[in-house]
Amino acid sequence: MKYHTLFYSLLFVLLLVSCSSSGGKEYDTRAVETLDKLTETIGDLKSASYTVTSFMLDNEGNEINKLSDVYLSGFNKMFIENSGTKGNKSFWYNGNQFAYFLYDKNEYDILDAPDNTLKLIDSIHSKYDIYFPAADFLYPTLTDDMLDNYDQLLFFGEEKVDDIMCLALEANNEEIIVQIWIEKDTKLPHKMIIESKKNENKYYEAVYSNWRMNPKLPDIMFEFQPPTGSERKEFIAKN
Repeated sequence: MKYHTLFYSLLFVLLLVSCSSSGGKEYDTRAVETLDKLTETIGDLKSASYTVTSFMLDNEGNEINKLSDVYLSGFNKMFIENSGTKGNKSFWYNGNQFAYFLYDKNEYDILDAPDNTLKLIDSIHSKYDIYFPAADFLYPTLTDDMLDNYDQLLFFGEEKVDDIMCLALEANNEEIIVQIWIEKDTKLPHKMIIESKKNENKYYEAVYSNWRMNPKLPDIMFEFQPPTGSERKEFIAKN
């Protein structure tokens, strides 16, 4: 999942020392190392759970708030509970099927799915335009994706966010700037802000909390059973 398909951001850019540059691009080696450590930390996890509290503006400038609790097990199990402005919904993925349930409409669908979580995320996002909370941080290609899609990757040093000491990074290109705060001790993401340079309505902010590393998650958590009285309706693919 390439970053230019997901991110639209804007923030102030500084020139820092200890950077490497090529073809007009500028990459701080400290920022690259920090992203590599994040990727390594997440890649070593057997399971994880976390909460994402997000805020964004749509193309008309309307505010959208969402709270997501995410549970991951192995390379092929995922369960997500979402609540917020656009209603309450949950996703289940057991390695074979992906299920989606809309609580407010009492509707669901079940789809055949790829055999691992990252392929599942790519396919569902591409076909149905569903964004999975913090999915970008799960990819082992995170650092390479950032370098491929941004002209600058800068390191701002230590910064306390919500009483948590973080390492602050910023990436930008002609259209967007992304700010990322990574917890210094755990090497896990804590906050991200994305803004557009060209459209003030394109704004996204997320805080990642309640990280649990390698929790014991029962397989039944990732199995979906349609509630009594619910109606099955086919997923609508994006245009």
